[in-house]
Amino acid sequence: MVSVLVMTIVYGLVRQDGSHDGLTGVLGFTRMSSSWPFCLILFHFMTSLGIRSVSEAASIVHIGRHCRNGSWRFPLRSIARTAAHISLYVLIFAGMFGSGDKTVCRVTARTGVPVGMHASMDGEAAGLPFTILLREFSMDEYPPELHLLDTAGNIASEEYLSVTGEGVCGVVGEWGLYVDRYMDMAGRMPGDTAYRAMRHVGAVPAVYVVAENKAIGERRSGWVSCGSRIFRASFLGLDGETVIFMPPPEARGYLSRITVADGKGRTEDFDVEVNHPARFGSWRIYQTGYDTSAGKWSSVSVLECVRDPWYWLVHAALWVMLASGLLMFLASGGRDKADVPVEKAERREVR
Repeated sequence: MVSVLVMTIVYGLVRQDGSHDGLTGVLGFTRMSSSWPFCLILFHFMTSLGIRSVSEAASIVHIGRHCRNGSWRFPLRSIARTAAHISLYVLIFAGMFGSGDKTVCRVTARTGVPVGMHASMDGEAAGLPFTILLREFSMDEYPPELHLLDTAGNIASEEYLSVTGEGVCGVVGEWGLYVDRYMDMAGRMPGDTAYRAMRHVGAVPAVYVVAENKAIGERRSGWVSCGSRIFRASFLGLDGETVIFMPPPEARGYLSRITVADGKGRTEDFDVEVNHPARFGSWRIYQTGYDTSAGKWSSVSVLECVRDPWYWLVHAALWVMLASGLLMFLASGGRDKADVPVEKAERREVR
């Protein structure tokens, strides 16, 4: 039991890609499904568990006798134990032996262009039983941050000022920073010295910041922006080697509004987010990526389509295991006279 538990944990934590790189690859942990020791231990465990499950299921026929004797804990324990063994057997069987039937593919969708082809994890192109139309891609970003950058060593400060609006101030390093003006979508045209608000592809957050170092009596002010593929980044120099810079805002979440249609005329609209997949028949569609160079202006969404015929069986086994745990909790406690097995009670009466 311990060996099965350890090997199952290793099997779940290590990527099973068959690679020989690294310590896990040299030890064979990346190809455990083709390992004879693992297969033999798993076969022995599954055989023992199956026999135990059949034995527990056969003992359920005696539950009626205990119910007539006024006992209720013993029947609940028997049902819970039997359900736990059977559900564990089904869970391992479906999870391990059903992995070969699982289909995982990647789809790159562009706004307004239906996609009916996918690339497998090996890079081979194939057709899907449905088409995906990306209607819209949107992204929610964290507030921009202002860091100090040592240009000599190209080292950014761990401290930063989070720009949540105008009037925000804080101390970063030895400099006090004050946000005088802030625009979440702005741009600076060639020849201009200031940023101006604009709703345009490639617009970036821009901050007019005032920096002051009272220790040396220095004061600087100017525009700072992270830049994009259209607009160049802006920095504010503080001294010979230190500047204020704004890294690209990190994505808080992103969403793809898609339409999925199959050849039978069935059409459904979904909003796909990270950890909130769409379900279309036996397929689940996950949000996995986008065009990082374009950021929130990306017109490309990377989706992962997964088909697992054993999915519902695994979920049913998990729910049965939870229910068996609840029954064990309800049946826990002391053992009264009514909980004594019928056979033992009959032998005592004969004496």
